[in-house]
Amino acid sequence: MQQKYSLKIGITLGLVSFLMLVLAACGSTVSNNQTNEKSGTDTLNGQSQAVAMREYVDATGQKINIPANPQRVVTTQYLDAMLAIGVKPVGAASHVLEGDYLKGKIDGIADIGNPTNVEKVLELQPDLIIATEDTTPEVKEQLEKIAPTVSVSFGGGDVFKQLQDVAAVLGKDKEAEQWIANFNKKAEESRKKLAGKFKKDETVTIYMTYGKDVLRVYGARNVGHVIYRSLKLNPPEYIRQKLAKDPKYNFVYDSISMEKLPELSGDRIIMLVYDEATTDGMLKEIEQSALWRNLPAVKNHKVYFIKADPWFTYSPLAIDQSLDEAIKMFAAGTK
Repeated sequence: MQQKYSLKIGITLGLVSFLMLVLAACGSTVSNNQTNEKSGTDTLNGQSQAVAMREYVDATGQKINIPANPQRVVTTQYLDAMLAIGVKPVGAASHVLEGDYLKGKIDGIADIGNPTNVEKVLELQPDLIIATEDTTPEVKEQLEKIAPTVSVSFGGGDVFKQLQDVAAVLGKDKEAEQWIANFNKKAEESRKKLAGKFKKDETVTIYMTYGKDVLRVYGARNVGHVIYRSLKLNPPEYIRQKLAKDPKYNFVYDSISMEKLPELSGDRIIMLVYDEATTDGMLKEIEQSALWRNLPAVKNHKVYFIKADPWFTYSPLAIDQSLDEAIKMFAAGTK
């Protein structure tokens, strides 16, 4: 009798324990749903998988829930920055895929056009889209329907700030800081290689010719980053004054007339020839002018002609290669 009673007690306790476990499991499920309210779901091969999300405030001030570890990223601008920190996007805009300096690094990346082909983006099934602050509201609205879309400012900071901002979106902050540190070390070593090749007060002016009628003089952004910031070469007085008032390097260039050449040209001149049309256009007009022929840099054969690729692109890998080319250029003399 006592054995039967003990058996009943055992069964009852077992059932109670089982029910407690079930309730605990249910409670745990509810608790997890509350804790991960910002979690999303990702469907892959017909199976739903939980995706960890985090809140991010982008360049436009918008709060966005983005994947904590994105796997399929599309970008309308920041391909170069992503590659620099070890992230290969599944799709990128046409204009950032054109650089020869990226050959061998962009295989397999789909072209999403420029302007953005929203249908192509949809086909790529991204879990995150990185755009610029200049994306039109219409396009951004369409992209947001496909995946979380973050705006990273292109004009609000220099190339390092852009890299840091892109890295912050992707959770690659350490990689970005390491890249910047490596580049700055390389720049320091490059300055040592050029020691003695420039006089103390020697100045360098950077021009760009484009098409039939465009002539620009550059500051310390874009093509000027390597010359004035990395190599610390002296700009002409006009540019020096501009840079003194521009600590964030927002000044890119001024469009000028040929008549300004004598005033702005330094002891050396770097001439960026943007395209083939320039050769028979603005550049030809400049080289045939007496203003050009009488410049000290021209007379002393200290003019350097460079191409748009990679110099014109303002992005991490582009300035890294531009630095290499600058050392070769100054070591070899004029071209």
